[in-house]
Amino acid sequence: MRKKNIEAVTIESVAKKYGLPHIGNDLVLMDTLRSLPNVMEARRMSLCLFIGVCTNGIVTLAVNDKKRAASSNNVMIITEESVVTDLQYSDDFDGIGIFVSYKLLQDILRDVRNASDLFLLTHNYPVFELETQETQRALEYFKSIKERVGMEKHRYRLEVVRLLILTMIYDFVEAFDRQIFVPGKDAKQTRAEQLFVQFVTMVKNNFREQRQVQWYASQMGITPKYLCEVISNTSRRSPNDWIDKFVTAEMRNLLRHTDMKMSEIAAAMNFHTQSFFGKYFKENVGISPTEYRNGVEPKK
Repeated sequence: MRKKNIEAVTIESVAKKYGLPHIGNDLVLMDTLRSLPNVMEARRMSLCLFIGVCTNGIVTLAVNDKKRAASSNNVMIITEESVVTDLQYSDDFDGIGIFVSYKLLQDILRDVRNASDLFLLTHNYPVFELETQETQRALEYFKSIKERVGMEKHRYRLEVVRLLILTMIYDFVEAFDRQIFVPGKDAKQTRAEQLFVQFVTMVKNNFREQRQVQWYASQMGITPKYLCEVISNTSRRSPNDWIDKFVTAEMRNLLRHTDMKMSEIAAAMNFHTQSFFGKYFKENVGISPTEYRNGVEPKK
């Protein structure tokens, strides 16, 4: 039986349920990934991002109904609003995990020049590989972060933790760069990268109501043509591709993991008619909403 709503995973709920080291509603540390919450049923990441580093074994899960797998020396990133289900892992699986609030993450990313790399990573490549020494370095960062989290009387505890996470992120970006080449990535791309991050953030916050490139360009103070050029050159996806990606991911989640009626989902996604909702879904996913809800897997 599907639920009316998808249960939220928050930093507060994880810290309270598992008694993990944390700083308010900004950060939770998980010494062992074997403590991951049971997500056989759908769970939605709410106002936070999860970073996991696998040190042993294998884990499989579905993120927004797409199957993913991570093994030793892999980093796994699950972004805000992503819906996770069907988590399973081998008997020898282990690693470390960090839940970071988006408030803290945005503060950290202000210092990351190639922030667009992280958006590409978290949306297109949720799992990527580290070299053995990089995994060990990540574990050292985690140990240092945990030590600082425990220093509750340190006046600059959060600032130090923020810098440690920033350093770890830079190392992750370096590892990511080796595997995924982004054209034109040089100092001249800084403005384009900033626009890309701004655009993706706006889409993430507004995709349920706004699906027109022109609206986003207007909000950003640039022309639709320029927006298309910047986004396509930076991410190898068009603005419409990014919008459709967010919209269809949410549609899939609501169809598979809630008992909302088709008309309710259409209204929630701001489609004027259920017919238009069905047409949009089929054009982008390849099958009808009814087929998808009934377990048919799309070919796309």
